[in-house]
Amino acid sequence: MKWAWPLFVLALLAAPALAWGVARLAKELGFLDPPWNAEHEERRTIIASLYALLLFLCVFLYGYANSWPRVWILFGVANALALVFFAAVGLRAVRRLWRLRHPAPGAPPASAPEPAPAEDPGTGGSPS
Repeated sequence: MKWAWPLFVLALLAAPALAWGVARLAKELGFLDPPWNAEHEERRTIIASLYALLLFLCVFLYGYANSWPRVWILFGVANALALVFFAAVGLRAVRRLWRLRHPAPGAPPASAPEPAPAEDPGTGGSPS
């Protein structure tokens, strides 16, 4: 118990630096920029879901292994709901990315450029 207060103060002092570091890393990796295309957006969603799953799964397994105390059961339920949510978001993004990379036969690709306007032969080739 005598180490609890110094660790608490250390956590309070380190939290802003950690938050700044995570924000800086996200900016450098391009997570804060708008997505370049639909594939880039889905890849970012998948990565964020994987990180959230790793975080919540560790907490959930630790709590489950230590038989959640009665007060913490609500926290365990919220943690399980977060796991299910991020798993669903990640699986949805994986499915959408698969469909973007493997379109159905005969379907135009999602990122195909639009065709140029046809030239009018009566005006000498000028579309205006």
